Amino acid sequence: MNQELQEPINRWKIYLQKIEQRFEESLQQAEETCKDLLIESNYDYYEVMKTWIAIKSQINDISKGVTQTWEQKVYPQLSLHTHLDLQKELHESNFTYFLLIRLEQFERNLKADLSQTFYNHVIQLANQRFSCTQCHSPLAIQSNVFRAHYVTCNYCQATNTFTPDTKYAQIGGNIIDNIVAKKCEPLYQKMQVSLANIQNQRPPIAEQFWEKYKSDYFNYYETFFIERMKLNHDAKDRFDADLQRKKTEYEHYEKLHKKTY
Repeated sequence: MNQELQEPINRWKIYLQKIEQRFEESLQQAEETCKDLLIESNYDYYEVMKTWIAIKSQINDISKGVTQTWEQKVYPQLSLHTHLDLQKELHESNFTYFLLIRLEQFERNLKADLSQTFYNHVIQLANQRFSCTQCHSPLAIQSNVFRAHYVTCNYCQATNTFTPDTKYAQIGGNIIDNIVAKKCEPLYQKMQVSLANIQNQRPPIAEQFWEKYKSDYFNYYETFFIERMKLNHDAKDRFDADLQRKKTEYEHYEKLHKKTY
């Protein structure tokens, strides 16, 4: 490779290294900010999510800046050389895709950690505040039920009604989903690899790739729904419907893309 071509490539490589470092530093700062805010806001999870959305937008701007720099400054120089052989990881599209996947992975992990902290705090607080209306003995709530339910006092046998506050009721939604998603992360990554293998093949795609993706797809979602039932009793009632929904989504995806791939 001649010196004239090597110089802009080296500058581009150094630029991408600095961008990746800045990107990782931004993620670390975002994590610290969101975790601190959860406590400072008295565990207002959705207020933290609003902040995260704003931070995420700023982090996405880093990726947009890479594309802009490539299109306006780098590619015009490199395109002058007809025998350009740029390493795959140095292509703008590959690098920005790497940042996108990294951000998605970070977001799943951040939401899971925030949700676990929120869950632990709210469950502990609810147990501390709940006592028998007759003998005032402390009562343990059903930590996998997030609606009003009856609790019998072991001391006086009185029946008490536990009515969840807003934060407690929130656990039964996205909070538990985020926690379970982290538990199932290895299966999620396996599913994503199988999907990527399909997308990276030239058509026609061998049936074995589709079978592998289908197996990993249903393994992930079935495991996810089973794990969710352990934390949310009411999720049992919709297990079959949830699994059917994912089956329908898969069949739609396969029908739409099988011929394309």
